[in-house]
Amino acid sequence: MEPADLLTRHAIAPERLDHAPAPPALVQALTRVQEVPSRPCAVCGAPVATARAVVFPEAGPRWVDLCWDHGMAVRRRHRLPQTLEGIAADLRDAAREAGLPAAEHVAFYSSFEAAAASRPDEEP
Repeated sequence: MEPADLLTRHAIAPERLDHAPAPPALVQALTRVQEVPSRPCAVCGAPVATARAVVFPEAGPRWVDLCWDHGMAVRRRHRLPQTLEGIAADLRDAAREAGLPAAEHVAFYSSFEAAAASRPDEEP
């Protein structure tokens, strides 16, 4: 779930939240979470465990301060590939960016024998 979804679910208007700098604002978020006394969670009022600068189309960047439970409810979605081919494509891109030779040949094989059979004789 995204922070905007959580706020909508609890009928919290982004305009009620503090203005924030443009994301990611990591240093400011850490400072915000460590303040004493603790800020209240935007949803339930419990002490905050996380703060995130979120851009709302109608309100601009706002701080979304959340307790542990609500912070876990809006954990960032992972954007990892779901298949071996997706992982291989990411590795090929990283190898290409790093300037590694033969980056386009990064692949996964089901066994050592399958890998050896797929390698042309002229490759070292």
